[in-house]
Amino acid sequence: MSATIDRNESLGDVVQRLPAAADVFERLGFDYCCGGARTLDEAASERGLDGATVAAMLDAVAAAGAGATHTAPVDSPAQLARHIVRDHHEPLRRELPRVGELVATVARVHGPGDPRMVEVERVFTTMSAELLRHMEREERELFPLAEAIDGGAAAPAVDGAVVDLLEADHDEAGAALAALRELCGGYRLDEAYCGTHRAMMSGLNDIEVDMHRHVHEENNVLFPRLREHIGV
Repeated sequence: MSATIDRNESLGDVVQRLPAAADVFERLGFDYCCGGARTLDEAASERGLDGATVAAMLDAVAAAGAGATHTAPVDSPAQLARHIVRDHHEPLRRELPRVGELVATVARVHGPGDPRMVEVERVFTTMSAELLRHMEREERELFPLAEAIDGGAAAPAVDGAVVDLLEADHDEAGAALAALRELCGGYRLDEAYCGTHRAMMSGLNDIEVDMHRHVHEENNVLFPRLREHIGV
């Protein structure tokens, strides 16, 4: 990305053109997935930051040719859908039960002294079940459309309302992730009660970061392409 960052450009577009911007946005606490339609200036203002300063940071990242910690194919809907399944859905299906066991242990051991840990278990358990249902629906009802687009085949019938529902699911997951972060004090590992609590917070943080990239790739890249073919 050689051009100067446009402060009126949406966060989603910035990350699409400069994938390394996602790492900057994570550090600054900018929601570039569910909130990817907001401009850089708007996001900076919400965090009490100066948009020009953030744009300069991103310009420096672009000028340095810094690589992203996570990249995705954006030109082919089918390749992007496969990437999402392989690099987001499948790892998440493995990670949710693992972290769920840690959450349950922490709630049982430390919940009596810290009721927040009981609430962490409740929020995480609900979020996990909804994410598993959500991913299966995407793969069954929506992602075949991406394969048809790339293959030049007749597009399968897809109700445009499905995309709206899936995006609403993303909003709910984002709210749950934000609630978990707040309940866990920002995932400050130095404040962990024990090794299990530390592992739980690390796992929750990793899920959050991956979900931000996951939802960005769907909301801001894949879903708009699919909407064009659905006609909504």
